[in-house]
Amino acid sequence: MKQTLKGAVVALGAVAGLTAGTAAAADEAGTFSVRHQGIAHDALYDICFNDSLGFAVGVAGTVLFTEDQGVSWRSLASPGAEAILGLDCASANILAVGQGGVILRRDGENWNKVESGTDARLLDVSANETGLAVAVGGFGTVLKSEDGGRSWEPLSFDWEALLNDFVEPHIYDVHVSAEGEVTVVGEFGLVLHSVDGGETWNMTHRGEASLFALEIDGNVGYAVGQHGAILRTEDGAQTWRDLASGTDANLLDVLTDRDGVVHVTGIRTLLESADGGNTWESRRPGDISSRWYQSLGMSKAGVFMVGHSGRIVQIK
Repeated sequence: MKQTLKGAVVALGAVAGLTAGTAAAADEAGTFSVRHQGIAHDALYDICFNDSLGFAVGVAGTVLFTEDQGVSWRSLASPGAEAILGLDCASANILAVGQGGVILRRDGENWNKVESGTDARLLDVSANETGLAVAVGGFGTVLKSEDGGRSWEPLSFDWEALLNDFVEPHIYDVHVSAEGEVTVVGEFGLVLHSVDGGETWNMTHRGEASLFALEIDGNVGYAVGQHGAILRTEDGAQTWRDLASGTDANLLDVLTDRDGVVHVTGIRTLLESADGGNTWESRRPGDISSRWYQSLGMSKAGVFMVGHSGRIVQIK
């Protein structure tokens, strides 16, 4: 049985962590600032912001919370013992997903568990303001909600027809647009795109390297994954082209900041591009060259990433 990447980095976090209170030195430009530090066995898997509020989630039900756009963080009461692997703050319905099919929905100050109907590992979730939400995970699991995450139903795919194989691919990331278009990425370079809220799907890319994360803003988007894979779309996920990243590292997340700089993080890797992915600069501030960072998020204060040892680092 193939282990999903977010499960694999739990083991990495156990051996590659720093002790609590250890701070990484800022790089020469002073743009690498540790905003939270856990203990060696901690790990954070996702981060998101909604105005001044932000959340970071991770191992053993860890939930961290900020009210000042990421400058300072505090722990919230854990909603359970399951690892929380994916998070979405893009709409008023803040959602989180994780191990054992757990789905959490934040109502006011509380996180409430929602019946998912599955025990599959859920890796990410995305929602829009109309109430459309999609959660994805291991072995082809795709769930859909039309009421802001209060109830869910599974979506089925003919994987044999799509892949000409009997495998059920892990689906690692999902994006739901304001207009209800849905894009998912996963194993075998798979990109599936729906223009009608998940009713029908087209496969718009397939390759060798698994794709672990994507970002789409209007027509422009990126997907990143194994062996330095970076793809770019300029037509809203209908077609994709390969970009030369200059690395063979596993790339775990991608984010474009307000200045148009594209940031890609991964295992012992941080890349930046100021020209839409045509060229990439490899950065090595702090502990980048020896550790892993799973996810990127952006607030008005800057760009943040989370990963090993429960670290939250501001990189811009």
